[in-house]
Amino acid sequence: MELEIIIRAMEESDLQNVLSLRNIDSNSVVSKNFYKKEVLMNYLKRNPKISSVSCTVEGKIIGFVLCGYDGIRGFIYHIAVYDKYEIRRISKLMVDRSLCELKKIGINTGFIFTQNSTFDFEEFWHSIGWTVIPDKTSEESI
Repeated sequence: MELEIIIRAMEESDLQNVLSLRNIDSNSVVSKNFYKKEVLMNYLKRNPKISSVSCTVEGKIIGFVLCGYDGIRGFIYHIAVYDKYEIRRISKLMVDRSLCELKKIGINTGFIFTQNSTFDFEEFWHSIGWTVIPDKTSEESI
């Protein structure tokens, strides 16, 4: 039986839980300074209703997508879901919600700046119609 999950816009009141979830995943390509409460509050104000959280029916935040736009393109900076939940399904639900919000304001293209070792993200992005362009700097450093 699938766990019932609620997907909604990230709010300022969610930030402490989001930061706690972010702290368990150290594989972000985004600067650690980006993940300070004040910075995220400003980001949410500039990008209202775009970022998403996933919650249990009881209200526990179990995942988030940090998403915004610059007026031309959308950006997904981070996706995190606690390992004990259905990462693929929940990630897709949050991404779909955030992309829908971007489309409402006329944003139809974007970039993803995220990485995760929990499952094959490249396969995930291809499965929902995105093209993955490898980061050449990380390939050269191997």
